[in-house]
Amino acid sequence: MNKKSGFTLAEVLVTLMIIGVIAAMTIPSLMQSTAQQEFRAAFKKAVSMINQAVTLNYALDGMDATDYTGEDFFDIMSQRLNVLSSVAASSEMYTADGMWFKASGSQMGAAGAPMACNVNDAATQGNICSVVQVDVNGMKGPNKPTQSTTRVYDIFTIAVYPQKAFPANNTLSNVLYQK
Repeated sequence: MNKKSGFTLAEVLVTLMIIGVIAAMTIPSLMQSTAQQEFRAAFKKAVSMINQAVTLNYALDGMDATDYTGEDFFDIMSQRLNVLSSVAASSEMYTADGMWFKASGSQMGAAGAPMACNVNDAATQGNICSVVQVDVNGMKGPNKPTQSTTRVYDIFTIAVYPQKAFPANNTLSNVLYQK
């Protein structure tokens, strides 16, 4: 007699059901974590792009952010970033990599409101020349500002000092530099 051993159909179905339940519980959290890491990486890129624009403008024209305070900072961004489209009236632009930028003279979540920035005083709270809001994925959702380090969304605020740009407040600094 040849007795063949194997799995029954019921055993296979139970195993597949268990795998399905485990996948349904873990995949959403993995997707959320991946999206948050993408937002963090894009935020780092946006800060770097603003820093490069300020540095390049200083190198080519001899003018830093003190010469372009508030909404006038839009001029530096439109000249030094790879802009696809812009609206000068509202100081908004889209770059080739899909980011949305808006230069402003208002606070928008910065540690201090832009004032008459002083070239002799570097990156201190009262020396913010301009504030830039960036949506790192443009028109795609969720289009919410990031307000905590535990739940990172796609809109961030960058404070521009005379020759450097940094995250606008401590929470955004933690988002940028936290592992």
